Amino acid sequence: MALFSLFAFNLEVAKTREVVSEPMLGRIRLQWWREAIEGIYQGNPRQHEVISALQETLNHHSLSRYLFDEMIDGREFDLEEREPKDIDELISYADTTSGKLFSLVGEVTGSNPDFAKLLGTSRALIGLMRSISFHKIQGRSYLPGIPVTDHHSQHAFSAYQNVLAKAAEILPDRSDMNDPVLNITRWMAQYDLNRLLKKTSEDFEKPAKFNAWRRYRIICACLTGR
Repeated sequence: MALFSLFAFNLEVAKTREVVSEPMLGRIRLQWWREAIEGIYQGNPRQHEVISALQETLNHHSLSRYLFDEMIDGREFDLEEREPKDIDELISYADTTSGKLFSLVGEVTGSNPDFAKLLGTSRALIGLMRSISFHKIQGRSYLPGIPVTDHHSQHAFSAYQNVLAKAAEILPDRSDMNDPVLNITRWMAQYDLNRLLKKTSEDFEKPAKFNAWRRYRIICACLTGR
């Protein structure tokens, strides 16, 4: 239940860009969540199903409030009408969103915090490269220094490859941990990364095909140790 509440909170703040009609409304929505998190820690939670679930989680786990705040702050970038200026800004975005989420996951499961953070950051970079076509439809680009109008260029493909190379560099070795939740996430990230690395300059923008049965097999293998 604790992990579900964390991922539900992440979904609420992550979908802000998709559910508002203009940036100002998005900022108002993010501020609502800042105040909602503050209310939980002050013992005055708001009436919301995700807030109620987080309250229950905090009743059983000591979680760092700043991680929630940074996750919300990180989503401000989604409301800006621009691409990351360079790879460092993209990594910072990945760290403050998914990296901080998995830091919270690590606090719940008692895992190595550095491992959890790096895994979350790498997972975000991989996910953003997997979602290029989805973001392009919305007029957004997460390719560093590449506006959405230049996605068809060789520079865009080079940026795509650079992001995946950085994701591979950050992705930690699974032998450093014994947490089944993070272990599954690590295997899934590696699977997605391997698939994305096979794409060429002609098809890297197109949605990648990921077999659901292969994902279930990975999950079962991680849980059974086979």
